[in-house]
Amino acid sequence: MPSMPSMPAMPTINLADISIPGTDRQAPVTDPDLEPIVYWRVIEDDILVVHAKTQGCTSRSDFVVNVEQYHEDIYTVRLNRGEEDLCSEDLPWGIQLGFGFEELGVPAGGRVIVLNPMDERPWDWDRSPTSVASRR
Repeated sequence: MPSMPSMPAMPTINLADISIPGTDRQAPVTDPDLEPIVYWRVIEDDILVVHAKTQGCTSRSDFVVNVEQYHEDIYTVRLNRGEEDLCSEDLPWGIQLGFGFEELGVPAGGRVIVLNPMDERPWDWDRSPTSVASRR
């Protein structure tokens, strides 16, 4: 049987190289002056969940959240920590902080982009063997 042809190399695309359809605006770029976060996502189309770095003493009230309308229904979010977390607990995944779109001033149907850079630590902190869970 003949071997499969190799896939062509995919181009590398930077977020800053992408323009917003229908506009001449470039996509928002992360702000290297902000504190890195572990991860962020939007759930149920109206809750921003941020995994912030913590040593065990971080809460939502430790952050000042700055939201700006970027274009039509697109909003940028910057999280600035007020005081450093000086605790010593080891929490590699950070702490989840939830922010409702309503409290952020983002209307229903709006989209958000967090401008804090992503933490560069590897995602495979626990290299011990794992078992696969399955539903029966």
